[in-house]
Amino acid sequence: MNTQNKYKYNPIFEAISLALVLLVSPAINAAENVWETIEVSAQKRNENISDVGIAITAFSGEQLKALGLESSTELIAFTPGVSLAGDIGGQRAIFNIRGVVQNDYADLAEAPVAVYVDGGYLASTQAQTFGLFDIKRIEILKGPQGTLFGRNATGGLVNTITAKPTEDFEGYAELSIATFDQYRFEGAVSGALSDDITGRLSAYSNIQGEILENIYEDGASPDTRPGSVGGGQDGYNDDTQALRAQLDFNLGTDGSLLLSANWADTTKSEGPYQVVNTTEIKDADGNVIDVIFAADDPLGCDAIQLGQCIDGNFNGDPVRPVQGGDFNGNIDPDGSGPKVNKDFAFDDQNTIQSQGFSAALDYSFDTFDLFSLTDYKKFDRTVGLDSDQTASPELIFQSNSTIDQFSQEVRVSGDADNFKWVTGLYYLNVETDYSQGLAASPTAYFLGGEENNSLIKLETQSYSIFGQIDYQLQDQLVLVTGLRYTKEDKHFVGDVYQNTNTDDRVIEIDLDSASLEHLDTDNDQNLWSAKIQLEYSTDTDLYYVGVNRGVKAGSFNAPLFGGFSSYKPEELTSYEAGMKLNLSDETALFNANIFYYDYSDYQSFSWVNNSGLVENQDATFMGLELELFLTPSDGLDVILNTSYTDAKVENLEVASGIFADTTPAFTPEYQASAMIRYNWDWNEDNIAVQFSANYQSETFHNARNFTAHEIDSYVAANARLTWTDSTQLWTATAYVDNMFNSEHEIIGFDVTGFYGTSQISYAKPRVFGITVKRSF
Repeated sequence: MNTQNKYKYNPIFEAISLALVLLVSPAINAAENVWETIEVSAQKRNENISDVGIAITAFSGEQLKALGLESSTELIAFTPGVSLAGDIGGQRAIFNIRGVVQNDYADLAEAPVAVYVDGGYLASTQAQTFGLFDIKRIEILKGPQGTLFGRNATGGLVNTITAKPTEDFEGYAELSIATFDQYRFEGAVSGALSDDITGRLSAYSNIQGEILENIYEDGASPDTRPGSVGGGQDGYNDDTQALRAQLDFNLGTDGSLLLSANWADTTKSEGPYQVVNTTEIKDADGNVIDVIFAADDPLGCDAIQLGQCIDGNFNGDPVRPVQGGDFNGNIDPDGSGPKVNKDFAFDDQNTIQSQGFSAALDYSFDTFDLFSLTDYKKFDRTVGLDSDQTASPELIFQSNSTIDQFSQEVRVSGDADNFKWVTGLYYLNVETDYSQGLAASPTAYFLGGEENNSLIKLETQSYSIFGQIDYQLQDQLVLVTGLRYTKEDKHFVGDVYQNTNTDDRVIEIDLDSASLEHLDTDNDQNLWSAKIQLEYSTDTDLYYVGVNRGVKAGSFNAPLFGGFSSYKPEELTSYEAGMKLNLSDETALFNANIFYYDYSDYQSFSWVNNSGLVENQDATFMGLELELFLTPSDGLDVILNTSYTDAKVENLEVASGIFADTTPAFTPEYQASAMIRYNWDWNEDNIAVQFSANYQSETFHNARNFTAHEIDSYVAANARLTWTDSTQLWTATAYVDNMFNSEHEIIGFDVTGFYGTSQISYAKPRVFGITVKRSF
């Protein structure tokens, strides 16, 4: 694969980057440190993060700004043991915590890492990639969190808490301008509306131009067949608008009612994949036992069986028309560079709209506290994607989905002389209408002029009762026990239709035609999670060891060409020990934890030639995570962290009748990151310089772990220079993201048997920008 740089050497960028790394200035009246311990709500109550016996990485809103984190998934770089999975070229991103991931792209799937915003669960993975704006705090909890948070928190939890209304008037407006014509705005205004009502209004806008340059319209296509009408546009853009409004009603000294509404709308190009040509290796029985890069195939074959070329495409040619090309002779114009040659490419193809409403009631009685959260969310998404990512008009993947969800949680909590307790009830209803399929151009060699779609309806109703008790055995020793029971009922209706394709960009289903496959069934489950843990604390330190049982609900497979099936819940028993140490007069915080996961019926998602399937497997994971937060002097902040993960899925069927132990997709063995930030007062103003970098070892984008599925290791680095005026009302930041222009891969899908290619998306290239913020 060609890995030449996308951009020519730019001395201005290099000079800025070097200056930010090497800048040194005498510290006169040094400013306060940015990094400090914060309160979290990991156990459904507010506690100092150092006092909670859970492996947590948390960021306050101020820290997010200092680090330059603008989206939910950017947190991954600073969180040991957490990596990125997803699809649609990264337009949908999924958190992978300690190897716990299910990379099913279908909108009816739920992830094993639960994501919450202001206490409301995001049932759809399509909603888990969102811009961070007007945030109070984000918490990433590792390990099973099912006792307090529910059935789909096997791997952990990402909990986002937005900024709330204030009695005093406050607000801010922030504008960023960056390369690729990016304009990002964030703002909020908050204050009292009356003696008993406060409000807050937050707004967000991100407009980014295209990164990928499509040369298709320049006549560079090697394929003479008619392509998609209006196709060939540039891609990898974003147009997102969002609003959030909150009203907080004072119910006296003992309670409050918070009403919240949110809306967001996003339009993007089709998934920003690029093409890498690949070749299947087959055994004597025709089983695919490996996939290699076509450039590494000296024979230039469609596939290789026992060292011999075989015909694997659909136009009758015995071998690929061009050495190292795909089945139609296409080769990416510049490898991993920004130029592409794509037929099905539109700058406004994919859209997602969301809206939500919630009501949170907090009330304190004499002996207990009552909390109630009523939450409604709706998501609509349209996706179109070129399956082969080349100039050839072949198969177009497309999907539409509407997801309505409603949840109600009621819990009570309290404490006595020697114990704390919380208990509650939870109800969740999710209704999913989902269609997905492949549309073939009339000239396509496979399914020419046809459209094949699956039409799915899935309703989930989930009822839970849960509780946790922290019992103080001795002054410094606490026993934590928790239990959750969940009854979950799923009703699935699926049909497969085939009809003529007249418009690649629109799903067309002829409901008057006969369904080729029909399934109407239920998948009802009784699930339970539990926790038992011992915690020993001193005045400064905390040590904990425990056993935790998590569970993720079973669901249904809905492949593109039919073959509906169900899979069982996954059950995880986690053994974990950790410590949180305050060192050097609390100028250093060190966190360490080790874990061992014993899985039963792990839900492993395998992708083979335009179709995916979840199967239950046994699995064992183990690992180590270390975090160090240093404030060695006034104005100097240092973060260092690293993790090791050894995750194995046992006896996965990687080919027909061939089984192997594999690593879960998107699970690196090693990760590390570092951040150093130094700020000082200068002429009554403040200057801060920051450099950060993160490393990730090799991963696979496919659970089968073939050669061409490997994503190489990488190092990425960012730098920032910030000025704040003496009144702290004005802030200006200059930044460089991906400052050394790393071209590392992010997401991939293997379609070698269909087109002789794999779809690969790459990290955004180096971005230079400025941000100006005005507080008032």
